Amino acid sequence: MTNHISPIDAANALTPNWMRSIKEFDALEIHPCAVVGCDSSATEFVEQCEPEQAHFWTVYGHYRSGGLDAFEDFSTEAEAVTFFDRLLDMFPHLRE
Repeated sequence: MTNHISPIDAANALTPNWMRSIKEFDALEIHPCAVVGCDSSATEFVEQCEPEQAHFWTVYGHYRSGGLDAFEDFSTEAEAVTFFDRLLDMFPHLRE
């Protein structure tokens, strides 16, 4: 017996959660971030930091209701800016 997966289920499995709820966001932000510690289960604690202290750069979506959600992390600021610009091209409502 063959295990069949629907194409829709396969596509949904590859789609980031933030993309499914993109209409809940009204802007994008980029911030330098650093890992500042971790707990006993190896969950990392991340905080925004000064650019020269960054371990990585994160593109965030700004919720219409307030608050941020991390979309993707990037090794460099340039990679984050490229992703940021592509999102603005795809989702013009995110332009402030």
